[in-house]
Amino acid sequence: MLLASKTATVDVTPGTTSSVFFSKNQKWALLTLVTIGVALRLFHFFDNRSFWIDELYLNVSLVKMGFQELATLPMAYEQKAPLGYLWAEKLAVVLFGKGEMALRLFPLICGIGSLLVFIPVARHFLKPWGVLVALGVLTLGGPAIYHAVEAKQYSTELFASILSLYFYIRFRKSHRILALVLWGLGGGLLVWFSYSTIFMLAGIAIAVSTGLLLKQDWKNFFLRIIPFAMWLVSFGLVYYFYMMKFQDSGWLKYFFEVMYNAFMPLPPTSLHDLTWFVRTPYVLLQHPLGLLLNFGGHVKDYSAVQSVFRMPFLPLLLGALGAFSLFRRNKFDFALLVLPIALALLASGLKLYPFNERFTLFLLPLFILLLAFGAERAVAFFSSKNKAVAPLLLLLILAPPAWNATREVVDPGNFYKKEYNREAVLYVNDRYKPGDVVYVYWNMYHAYTYYKEAYNLKYEAVGGKDLRHSSKSTEEYLNNVLQEMGDLGSKKRLWLIYNPGLKNNIGDFVGLEPKWYHEQGFEAGKTLESSITALGATPADSLQLESVAVKLFDLPTR
Repeated sequence: MLLASKTATVDVTPGTTSSVFFSKNQKWALLTLVTIGVALRLFHFFDNRSFWIDELYLNVSLVKMGFQELATLPMAYEQKAPLGYLWAEKLAVVLFGKGEMALRLFPLICGIGSLLVFIPVARHFLKPWGVLVALGVLTLGGPAIYHAVEAKQYSTELFASILSLYFYIRFRKSHRILALVLWGLGGGLLVWFSYSTIFMLAGIAIAVSTGLLLKQDWKNFFLRIIPFAMWLVSFGLVYYFYMMKFQDSGWLKYFFEVMYNAFMPLPPTSLHDLTWFVRTPYVLLQHPLGLLLNFGGHVKDYSAVQSVFRMPFLPLLLGALGAFSLFRRNKFDFALLVLPIALALLASGLKLYPFNERFTLFLLPLFILLLAFGAERAVAFFSSKNKAVAPLLLLLILAPPAWNATREVVDPGNFYKKEYNREAVLYVNDRYKPGDVVYVYWNMYHAYTYYKEAYNLKYEAVGGKDLRHSSKSTEEYLNNVLQEMGDLGSKKRLWLIYNPGLKNNIGDFVGLEPKWYHEQGFEAGKTLESSITALGATPADSLQLESVAVKLFDLPTR
């Protein structure tokens, strides 16, 4: 049992009464944290918010393509995901239908599994009090909750990282060939569900191999080649059949560089480059750790003063203290936890992997363990003077994510990346009359395509083509769009669905082309509305929500 009591090494130096207390009550504390974590994830799962744009891009293919097609054909909207994840999702579609909850079920299972398997992982590296800190951060952290109910592969990547650490703990001392083969099969299988796991596996392999070489333990060194070689072969197959075949396009690298500044400067050549190394630790506190206090608005909307009040300093200090202390006390564990981070940073510097936001979720258990180890060291130092240090520090660490989680339950509208695409298409569906024309602008067609398939919408929309690149001016573009609507002479009503904020399509170099479309002040949706009313149409109904707009026009009789 993962929650079962386990004899832990308790620090008996002066001032560790709190550690003994937490050790005795750890089982119930862990059970409480896991219960809270599962409840939060289930709440947002059953809240069943609309898919947001990235979920729609990926899941359009999952509801339309079969198992063989997912394994052999490119997906719509240039989407890519590990085959194991795609097949798990497709199985959920086959068993439970095409709705959002079916497609979020496997990420939810991975999210709950992460909570459970992280307990023995944390116990291996930490004392009882540190385990509570570590599990508390994973339980309450907003990004871990969000991705557990997002129909994307990131929750699976987090679970795969934790499993890779668990497999290490389980098999690290094994000498039997069968056990080492099982380790190889387990790690090799993870790569088919999570590409990013290769950083974890490579870090583990390098740390273990280097440690054995330094000890000149040749027997165990060569025995460990068995699982490590199996991991390498498995990743080679994944790379050859999928990653190499569907490599990222130039526009996507440009997107991550311009929009997210997601590549580490290698080497840094300017003061601006150096700011990346100052900004990134702060950004990591927001995502994937979820330790910054949220009190409204998007992250980018916080001012410099507000950013200070989001309580970043304590976790930053504890993380740095944890890394420094672990390096001094146990260089092998330090290497084991830091090497995957270093490899991901190196890949980022080579512009092979974006080191930002959701792409760092798989590193979350490593960041948490370093932070929790730092918290342990701080308590060991201060608790001899004041025994209230341990519970106070636990409160200070977990208060911001607890506040954020509560805020998102009280008002799910505060939940990360909330969009209303389903509400838009169903608004039309509920009010549609035979003979209506429904025009879906290109920047909402992915939503219509998915929900048409999943909800069996009763209307057949027109539009969806991105005519910008075949038009040389605003006037030509609007004429082309109006022509795409077809002959409106015999129709009485026209519905228009568009996203007022999305100006870039898949494949666009952000903000560059076509130039006339990105001119300051040009709003395609509003301009299109004006063009429709110029034809004699009269506005009759509308729905305006964040990221979506629905307009109904009564057409002139002819």
